[in-house]
Amino acid sequence: MDDKDGTILIVDDDQDTREGLMILLGEAHHCLVAGTAEEAVRLLAAKPFDLLLTDIHMPGASGLELCRLAHKLCPDTVVIVVSGMRDIRYQIEALRQGTLYYIEKPVDLEKLTTLVESALNSQALGAARHRGNRTGPLANNSLGAKAS
Repeated sequence: MDDKDGTILIVDDDQDTREGLMILLGEAHHCLVAGTAEEAVRLLAAKPFDLLLTDIHMPGASGLELCRLAHKLCPDTVVIVVSGMRDIRYQIEALRQGTLYYIEKPVDLEKLTTLVESALNSQALGAARHRGNRTGPLANNSLGAKAS
């Protein structure tokens, strides 16, 4: 039986970073990696992920563009940006694109692991809430209450 919890897509153009994050997070979670935003979009279109962990500065489309597309393709996917870009404008734009956390490189691995767990818990709550909203307009009304 598989005890892994949550699916994570790791996107970074640096192979060593991808492999390191895969080793760090792969023991507890199902992880896939992509070296470009374009490759990540193909993976996101094929199946939903619980968490997207991405760099910003990559060849081709940026991690910020990936964040925007990820939220269109998989609205329940939580995004964490891990980047060497220290400019506050990137951080603000990442948050505007729906990023939950923005972590600067070099990464404190213990902190990253804690934030990943927090993000996955947040995603699980959001997905459950989203599923609850699909049960119909009367689902949250108590018996005898009128629907508005």
